[in-house]
Amino acid sequence: MSDAELAARVDGLERVARRHRLCALGALVLVLATAQAPAVSAPVVVGDATGARTTLTAKGLTVRDAAGRVRTTLGLDADGYPSLDLSDASGRLRESMYLLTDRPVLRLFDTAGKRRAELFLASDTQNGEFVITDAAQVTRLAVFVGAKGLPEMGLYGADNTVRAYFSADDDGSYLVMKDAHGTTRAVAGQYTSGKFGFDVRNAAGSSVWSRP
Repeated sequence: MSDAELAARVDGLERVARRHRLCALGALVLVLATAQAPAVSAPVVVGDATGARTTLTAKGLTVRDAAGRVRTTLGLDADGYPSLDLSDASGRLRESMYLLTDRPVLRLFDTAGKRRAELFLASDTQNGEFVITDAAQVTRLAVFVGAKGLPEMGLYGADNTVRAYFSADDDGSYLVMKDAHGTTRAVAGQYTSGKFGFDVRNAAGSSVWSRP
């Protein structure tokens, strides 16, 4: 074989090797692109003979009754929080449970869609709190564990101001009653001295009668 023929054969082999390397590189790029961009799946719908059906998507699960009304929704809400919504036979939301960034929350709704009760953990103390509201969604009762770790209860007027406050510790308990202006008018329970008694005050908050 002449030197010219040998050079031609070597050049041909090098071209074949370059093509093989390009093909391998292209295949690798395709594999990586497929792994990073998975195919989008269509919703999965399961039904039964009654007409009830369940729809599964990437963000959650929705259950409808035979009338087509949504009764249960489980998944991520519009803000990206995991949540569970339960609706009555009319399709009205009656109970909602979700997990915020810093606290879990359970809410109960009346037939008008108004929030009437709520159970959650406070963001600052992570202590439990239960709140009851009226038809105007104004807080009327709150039961909770305060920042000092004491059980507490607050009663509120229609203007959302405290009318009465009750708390207790290991030594005793006390009750504070206020007027519409927020002035303390009566106190019953344990004083800082350790004694139990009752104190009545005027509109200025000054004591007018007390025992002992």
